[in-house]
Amino acid sequence: MKLLNQLIALAVLSTFTLISCSKDETGSDFGKLALSAKSTATTTSSSKQATSSKSVAEGVEVIDFMINLVEFELELDVEEQEMENDSNELWDDDGAFDFEDEIELEGPFTLDLMAGQISFLNVTVPNGSYEELEFKINKNKDENSEMFGKSVLIRGTINDVPFIYWHNFMDEVEVDFEDPTIDVAIAGNTESLVIDFDLSLLFNAVGGIDLGQATDNNNDGTIEISPTDEDGNNDLAQSIRNRMRDIIDLIDD
Repeated sequence: MKLLNQLIALAVLSTFTLISCSKDETGSDFGKLALSAKSTATTTSSSKQATSSKSVAEGVEVIDFMINLVEFELELDVEEQEMENDSNELWDDDGAFDFEDEIELEGPFTLDLMAGQISFLNVTVPNGSYEELEFKINKNKDENSEMFGKSVLIRGTINDVPFIYWHNFMDEVEVDFEDPTIDVAIAGNTESLVIDFDLSLLFNAVGGIDLGQATDNNNDGTIEISPTDEDGNNDLAQSIRNRMRDIIDLIDD
């Protein structure tokens, strides 16, 4: 499955909360999950690399890409695994390991995805075979952050004209490996996963969003793309939001 299925990473992260369960997490029933995130862009040679500034389409360069994440969860692959009675005590009855269980993976995590691959979560989880990772994108609530009131912020240039895109949507995103038969396996080990946001898939000419249609109607020298901008780009902002689901992949690091 691909996600926001193929677009995430702050050199300085916002504070986050990890609430550990009261049970002994050092026994054989537990392993570790390490999560990181990055953005990539496909070059003309079809290679992918993380960078602090990247040309992502003809005439389009991205300089900043930030996103605010909350409330991660892992969904158990119930077709492949039946939990033992002892393991059932670690979960509620919805078949997902999330903020409602005894270990909470809440956040928020404000990630600067142009800062390279950023590690932001390392937590103890019950052993199991998990078929997908789910997280929520939501508005930043820190009044001292440039992300306040925003869930996504992208800056760059369109044909050398500065642009800024932001949105305040809330969305739940399910992310999986490209091969749906591969699960996240925790069996007393440390599983390291990367959430990869491909900017080229967001802004490419085929299937992506054409930023060449964006306008600067108030002639202030900056193309603003948001739900409330005065440049005439509100519909374009919604299209970018909708496309984001299709640019996220899960990678086994």
